[in-house]
Amino acid sequence: MNKDIEKRFIETFIVNNKKDRLLFELSTNKRRSGIARFSHDAQDLIKPERILYRGTDLFSDRIISIAEKQGVQGMCCIIAYNQDIDTKTCGLNEALDVVLGNGMPAIIICDKLVIIETEQCFGTPMRYILR
Repeated sequence: MNKDIEKRFIETFIVNNKKDRLLFELSTNKRRSGIARFSHDAQDLIKPERILYRGTDLFSDRIISIAEKQGVQGMCCIIAYNQDIDTKTCGLNEALDVVLGNGMPAIIICDKLVIIETEQCFGTPMRYILR
């Protein structure tokens, strides 16, 4: 994944007092610790004014509908606790297929939206769509 994309994500969507630490963690061997912050504390990391939708009822079809209305196009980048999909670049449909329900936190960065899935403890995990 392009480090500029991660940096832009942090600058745009993460609260000021968490930016430097998260940027440091994502760029070092502490990457998984940085991603794990989204397990239970995502709400504390995200700038509230950037939240377009949040809830446990955001499933793939609804996310795709919202993304289409927002004009999302092109490839997406994934930041994920699961190392098999971390730094993967793919289309939105594929990104949702590999991220949603994975059980661990993941972030899908698209051209106009960011989708965050928190850790799944029970039921559907909290999901956020940021703009």
